[in-house]
Amino acid sequence: MRRKGQAHKVAEEVIADFGKRLPRKAKSARDLLAKELGPVRWAVPGILPEGVTLLAGRPKMGKSWLALGLCVAVASGGYALGKIPVERGAALYLGLEDNERRLQGRLRKVLVGGECPENLEYDTEWEALTEGGIESLRHWLEENPDARLIVIDILKRVRSRNQPGRNQYDVDYEALEPLKPLVEEFGVSILVVHHLRQLEAADPLEMISGSSGLTGVADGALVLKRERGKQDATLVIDGRDIEDTTELALKWDEHIASWSLLGAAEEYRISNERRRILEELHRLGRPASTREITDLVDSEYDTTRKTLQRMEADGLLTVTTKGRTNYYSPNSPNSPNSPNGPNSPDASVGTIGTPTSKVSPNSTAPQSSLIEQDVGEPGTSETIGTDDLSRFLTAPPEWFIKQAKDVRRQGSEERLVNALANAAANHLYGAPHRWREGLPAVQEWLGRAGA
Repeated sequence: MRRKGQAHKVAEEVIADFGKRLPRKAKSARDLLAKELGPVRWAVPGILPEGVTLLAGRPKMGKSWLALGLCVAVASGGYALGKIPVERGAALYLGLEDNERRLQGRLRKVLVGGECPENLEYDTEWEALTEGGIESLRHWLEENPDARLIVIDILKRVRSRNQPGRNQYDVDYEALEPLKPLVEEFGVSILVVHHLRQLEAADPLEMISGSSGLTGVADGALVLKRERGKQDATLVIDGRDIEDTTELALKWDEHIASWSLLGAAEEYRISNERRRILEELHRLGRPASTREITDLVDSEYDTTRKTLQRMEADGLLTVTTKGRTNYYSPNSPNSPNSPNGPNSPDASVGTIGTPTSKVSPNSTAPQSSLIEQDVGEPGTSETIGTDDLSRFLTAPPEWFIKQAKDVRRQGSEERLVNALANAAANHLYGAPHRWREGLPAVQEWLGRAGA
């Protein structure tokens, strides 16, 4: 027995020593170029690729609602942020700061009475990643081969306990590192919710709580910035598979507890400035000078002057000159280029401020009996509903017609009508919760449009 034990020990030493002597062979770059590698998989195109992504925001700013909404959209194959179509796949939401009652309430609000996707799963408890959590995630991924998204809300609940004396960079790096092999093996997107620092920074990524070890190990980062009490927010997107850092403008709709995409943040800021100028001029009821408009919108003089010149060039304003002073007034409401006209900034497909489906963007309701022909413009022009809504539906903008097609494919006939009424109310009144007021008129429009 002694000889056998010694022989076994010698064999182990030889194998270990042999392994150390084997040099690692570098790979050929030509072979790499010749490989056929599949494209990056996106849970949410342009926002959430496969990999480990941090979603950071201050407490009570809506980041958990955003994460849950993305899960529902992926599980249903619906629309993320009310606008971005996503491929359907299994989704796991780990709401580790919620109990079941609170999570149930959130789900009901997000689904807006719709059917819950069958392949959306959840848990409110999970082991730390290094204490069985990774094995549990692997088991879930093996049982769900169509998995596309895992949300861990929040990082604090799955990271190992801090060991005093250790380098903070190493501790933070190792907090997310165990997730990387799962991404490589299963091609899944893992969104990890985290907090922001209290201090502001020029670079939003530097606001993420912790050391640079977190952003160093993560494949990407989403930073949700929102002033407390404000409905609008900015989502900063950066990552290894994101070509350029992107800022998106989001709007919070408290009636359906969801974030909606408005568009690129910078373009939205410009569009919002134009909207404020038009509102103030309509409220004033007479032409106003550049200085007066600057004071009304509480902006910088040069910024307002340039904006007014662009708005006049775009046909949104009329300018009259008295002496050396220009006076601006909005075009008439019936003008094609007026704020409510079909050529307004809000009336074309893909422009900032385009209303999107806010009733059932994540719904998995079965296909309705709606005919498959395209939804066209109505064939008559009789007055229906309010005057504003009547004019709107007489020649609806392209985005409205497109949304009718998109929402029809996603939900039941009732959901199509409700979603379009919601969008019309948002466009006309800036109040999507008033959708019931326009419901009869939208129903009539759909009937005449052949939908």
